[in-house]
Amino acid sequence: MNILLEIQMKMKDLSPNEAKVGKYVLQCPEEAISLSTQDIAKKSQVSPATVIRFVKSIGLEGVPQLKQQLSVWKANAQSETDFQELRPNEDIDSIKSKLKARINHMTELVNGHLNNDRVEKTVQLIDDAELIFIFGIGASFLVAQDLAQKLNRIGKISIAADNTHTMGVSLTNNNQKKLFIAISDRGESREVLEMLSLAQSQKIETVAITGIENSSLAQQADYPLISLSGENFEFRHAATVSMLAQLYLIDLLFYAYVSQNFESSCEAVIRSLDIVRHLEKNYK
Repeated sequence: MNILLEIQMKMKDLSPNEAKVGKYVLQCPEEAISLSTQDIAKKSQVSPATVIRFVKSIGLEGVPQLKQQLSVWKANAQSETDFQELRPNEDIDSIKSKLKARINHMTELVNGHLNNDRVEKTVQLIDDAELIFIFGIGASFLVAQDLAQKLNRIGKISIAADNTHTMGVSLTNNNQKKLFIAISDRGESREVLEMLSLAQSQKIETVAITGIENSSLAQQADYPLISLSGENFEFRHAATVSMLAQLYLIDLLFYAYVSQNFESSCEAVIRSLDIVRHLEKNYK
């Protein structure tokens, strides 16, 4: 866990006084390693009790664990600027370092928060389904397309859509055993929630891939999978890391399915490759 990114991610959820402690630790992480609770409180201009509440709020047991995580960060020689926002005219090496830190942190977060039992259940649902519908809006639709392509290549008929009319008609107009997978990082997209409700009204089991555990989508889906990315920064317009978290999660699903259905999946992939090669020859 990158403790500085973890603190940065949770800053918006802290009380004003707890945020003072977070700001101090982010600005002076090496100094904080050697300080007592009382000294950190003085540097942050808050009470020692606030420091303890801050530590609990970021998911640690106490100040010693905070100092331990800061020591790990220091030992890994990560730059203090890796967790900071993008700056004007930033050099390419600095941007590389920041993206690397965020991506590494993302994989740790997904692995730590993803419920293995739900992954196994989703794999079983995919195996049982005759037709899989995957719905997402914007960047999440790109993830939906990627998942559909992967599943189609191993013989699981899948349709990705970002249009409610298309998806609505498809969900209600056939008798095949269906599975509905909804993808939304924040989990509050009106269209995604509407399609989820429609699927459930048709007695279709639903899986959600979302980055927020207490989102409406996670609460309403039968089986929520959390793609926690840590991308809770102000400059988030490209949604780069949250999208990578979704892609990482669907790769986990894909490989888990292939592992449990190895022979049939390999045979399907070979057939798919043969068809693609045949089509490529026709276009030469």
